[in-house]
Order: sequence, then structure tokens, then C-alpha cells
Amino acid sequence: MATKLFFLIALSDWATANNDANLRGTAQTWNPLALATAAGAAANNTVATATVAGPTAGVEVRVGTPGGAVWYSPPLAAAVTISGSITWNIWGFESSASANVAINGRLEVIDGATGVITLIDATARTIEMPTINGAINFAETPAAGVACKKGDRLRVRIYGDDAGTMATGFSFVMAYNGPTAAANGDSWFQLTENLTFAAEPAGTQIFPTDTASAVSTASVDREAWTSRGGGVQTDVVNSVTGWTAPVQFTDTAGGTVVDWFTRPLTAFTLGGAVRVNVRCAASFGSISIRCEAAVVNGDGTSPVVWASGGPGLALAASEAASSFMVAGTDTAVTNGQRLRIRFSIDDVNNIAMTSGQTGTLYYAGAASATGDTYLTFTQALTEVLPTPPLPRRSVYPQVLPH
Repeated sequence: MATKLFFLIALSDWATANNDANLRGTAQTWNPLALATAAGAAANNTVATATVAGPTAGVEVRVGTPGGAVWYSPPLAAAVTISGSITWNIWGFESSASANVAINGRLEVIDGATGVITLIDATARTIEMPTINGAINFAETPAAGVACKKGDRLRVRIYGDDAGTMATGFSFVMAYNGPTAAANGDSWFQLTENLTFAAEPAGTQIFPTDTASAVSTASVDREAWTSRGGGVQTDVVNSVTGWTAPVQFTDTAGGTVVDWFTRPLTAFTLGGAVRVNVRCAASFGSISIRCEAAVVNGDGTSPVVWASGGPGLALAASEAASSFMVAGTDTAVTNGQRLRIRFSIDDVNNIAMTSGQTGTLYYAGAASATGDTYLTFTQALTEVLPTPPLPRRSVYPQVLPH
């Protein structure tokens, strides 16, 4: 059974929050949108994307200023190797027949734990776009199959390439998010393989608290478990000049980084998605939130990152809830191991972080109120209990009745 994914106007709940290089090798910002198995509600056009003087390696469509458009799928619910034909159906047009724009698509997979991006296929059509909005349908088979793990996401960019030689001074547009098949905005791509995507998790909820963890590391070690904390707590972290890697929350501004550890767990297989609901704020609008989940030994050592990510959206100046999913491949958690949870700040998708600002994390609060930060897992998490000692045997001989 094939899988068709539609280009939506809705924002993705996951993004790299990096100024990844565009196809021409120039670092730029990105606006993350969602891919879905259901069509959008109303047709929409990208902004008129300016052409360049060709030959060019490609010009990605834009949906905002600044930033190119990039679409992300939900996390995969099962591993799959993508090797069959990929069909693209993109609506759009160029401003003039002199623009010499050929529309193309690039499909990649992003590792749910590391964020590493692997190319699956990029088309190289040279057939010119129409000057009147219409469907452009084409297909291609990847040169080699690419293995995608459970928890990974697909990423797509649509771009204009040379139809002969692209000419500067013109523009082109993609129409997307349309609700009706074979009508304006009915943009999608279809894979030969049957892909499934992670369901909304409904397992154990874990709450970061201010209680000291039994684990002792160089971090400030706190417990994350199934009971809420005793009252709202805050951690504050100083920002840095971006673009930057995520900056972990500290107990106070300029203080020690904070890790949250679960209690020792009964063996289970960690997999699927985790819904992160986090309450946070930032003093300036160039800060976003990210979360990382790792499997560690009972003493907190030997971490293996299972999933990491965030939406890359700017935090508000006052406390507000942010909700997103992180996901990873099936991972065995053995008796006595723990999960380690980290929260960090990062750049915003289309704005680099600036120094001299702060991010604030609120946690250990009541449900649906300030500090209501928690993670919802797909599985049931239970504490492994110590094995009770065997009863002591008497050293005295048993006296039998006469």
C-alpha cells in the first residue's frame, strides 16, 4: 500500500532550529511546516520566490521573510526502507516564460535521536513550469534504498531549478494546502512503501520535580516521577550568541546544569513517541525550547540519547505552554536503568539566539496551571523494586516431638 503525504500550511511540531545551508550552499533560516496523510483546509500560495541567474543548484520556495519552506512528517511508527518510485504532484506557476524554472522535490530522513539528515532522493527535472497555476506531476526512483528507523522523520523541500538556464528578475510560486483532489493547492508526494506514523502517546506521565534524585553526578540531579512536585519551581539559563547548539537549563542563571532522572525502572522496551508538555518563557523572542530523553545506568552513567527535539518556535515573554513530540527507535531498558530528561534553549527557526537574555523553565506545578510540565510516554513505566532477602535459616537443630 502506497503512502501519500500532503503539504500543509500548519506548523510542524519539530524542527532543526538551525540555519542549514540551502541548495546553493548558503546558510539561511527555515520555516517548518507539516506533512500529513490528510489534505489541508484551504489552498494557499507560497510567497513569490525570486529567481536567480543560472545555472543554479536550486532555489527553495519561501513561505515567509526570511526563510525557506521545509516540511516535516510526524515520527515514523515502524522502520521502513524507502527504495521504490516517488511520485510528486506540485501545483504552481512561474511569473514569465522567460524565468526558465523547473520545479523539483528533495526528500530526506532525519534521525530522531541525533538530528542527522540523510538524502533519500532529489529530482533534477528540466521541464519548465507553466505561467498559469496548474498541477505538475512527475516521478523518480531513488538510486539506492535508504533505511529509516522508527522515530525518524521525513523532511521535504520544493525548489526551482534550471529549465535550460534560470533567469534572474522573475519569480515562481507553489500552491499547497488545498482540500480538493485535482484542484488548486493539491500538492503532495507519494511513496511506494506503506509508512505508518506515531500515535499520540497515552502511557505513563512523568513529572520533573525539585526533589533530589538518588543519582549523584556533576549536574544538579533531580527526580522525575509519576507524582507532581510540591509547588511551582523555576530554573533559569543564560542565552548565548547564535547560531548555537542547544544550551542546557541551569538551576540559576550562570549556575549548574540540571538533569532529571526517573527512579530505577522495570525492564521494558522504550519506543514510539513522547509528548512533551513544558511551561517556559524567554526575555527575548530569539529563544526556543528543546527536550532530550536518554537511557542511563542506575547510577546515571553511560547515557544513550533516545530522542531529542523541539518545535523551534519563539518563546513568549510570559510563561506559556509548549507541546511537541520527540521519538526514537525501539530501545531495550534493562532492570534498574533509568531515563534522563534534559531541557535546553535553542535558536528560533528564523532568528538566531542573542546573548544577554534568559530562558525560564516552570515545573512541579498543578495540572493545567503554572508549572504544569510533564512528559507522556507510549509505554507504562514502573519502578523496579529491590528483591527481598531470603528468610534466614536457623543454625540450631530441629527438635522433633516424642
